[in-house]
Amino acid sequence: MSLADLWNSLSDHRYLYLAFAVLVALIALRWLRRAFAPIGPVVQALAAVVGVAFAFGMVFVVVVAAVVSGV
Repeated sequence: MSLADLWNSLSDHRYLYLAFAVLVALIALRWLRRAFAPIGPVVQALAAVVGVAFAFGMVFVVVVAAVVSGV
């Protein structure tokens, strides 16, 4: 049996293999979500730090703009 014959025999069931690939991808995504679950609070804390830094940056820009404009 050549590689071409093997490929042709597998392509007869391509929808079955596609369904199997989708199933495996869903399982992998589920396990990936479980793997990243412990770092969820860390990501939320980093988002809060970025939000606070952005707010202080905006305050600095507004203060500098007020000083430059002579208000």
